[in-house]
Formats: sequence, structure tokens, C-alpha cells
Amino acid sequence: MNQETWSKSLLAAYTVLPAIVKSIDRRNLNEALGSFSYPCGTMDTIDAIVENINRKEALINVKVIVDNALASLKPDMRRVLELKYLKRMKCEDIAAHENISLRNVFRRQNIALECFGKYCERKGYDSEWLEKRYAKDPLFVKINERICEKERSDKAGIERRQSTKKAVVAAVATVLSGMQKRSIGAM
Repeated sequence: MNQETWSKSLLAAYTVLPAIVKSIDRRNLNEALGSFSYPCGTMDTIDAIVENINRKEALINVKVIVDNALASLKPDMRRVLELKYLKRMKCEDIAAHENISLRNVFRRQNIALECFGKYCERKGYDSEWLEKRYAKDPLFVKINERICEKERSDKAGIERRQSTKKAVVAAVATVLSGMQKRSIGAM
């Protein structure tokens, strides 16, 4: 994945991190308490708890990365990303909320995502580092699937609009050509 996709993934994950961390804590408690009643080995229980702790630490690091990257952005850029990814607002709603045009929302979002990604790269959190650390985490697997699905859907929509535009242009050309032939024949 590229840096832009990772930036979107980090931002999309941000709001669910507290719930996942709580879930990991509950799982660790259940692992520890359950180890007394299940015949599995103590080392298996310890390994499971350590694995959960490592995942929790990695997810807390995501929160810190996102917090710091957002803090590095200009206020208007940060606000667009916060509204889009943290508040999950639609672009049209962001435009109304910020009293800017929809086109401006898209511009700010693209620039802010680029700046967010560059901040991450400068701090050592480039796509390669993120890939090694988070590519197999179930949260990021799911988020990346959704991002790729949305990008495919957006691309298909653009292609449909372009195809429709070509068909309209061809139809208009045909009509104009027919009108031109009639006017020449009338002379």
C-alpha cells in the first residue's frame, strides 16, 4: 500500500481504537482467569497475553501517530480530516459546516492527506514501516479492504460518467450533423 492509503487507514482506525484496546484488556483478563479452569498450558496462556499486549501497544502507537500528525497540520486542513475521518461526516456536510465549496473540501482533504502522510514519513512511519507493523492486524486488513473497495467504486463511477459524457457528445454531433445536412439540402 502507498502512503496515502496508509494515512486514510490510520485516520479511519482512530475512532475505534479505544474500544479495541478495552476489548484486548477484557480478553487478557479472561485468558488469565480462564487459565485456572482450562487444561491448556501456562505458557500458552502467557503467550496469548503477551501477544495481546503487543497488539495493544501497537494500536496505542497508532493513536499517538495520528494525534501528532494532526497537530502538525494547519487548522483548516486538520479540521477537514477530523470531520471526514473522526466525525465521519460526508463531504457535502463538511462543506456546509465549514461554509466552503465542495470542491474546496476535496482540495483541502487531498492536501491534508498528503501533509499527514509526509509528516508520518518524516517521523519514520513510512508505508514500509506501517506495512511491517500493521498489514496483518485484523483492524487494518478490514479498513484497507473498505478503502480499496471505495476506490474501485469511485473509479467505476468516474468511468461511467466519462462514458455517458462521450455518448452525449456523440449524440449531439449526430444531431448537429443531421441538421447541417438538412440545411445544406434546403438551399
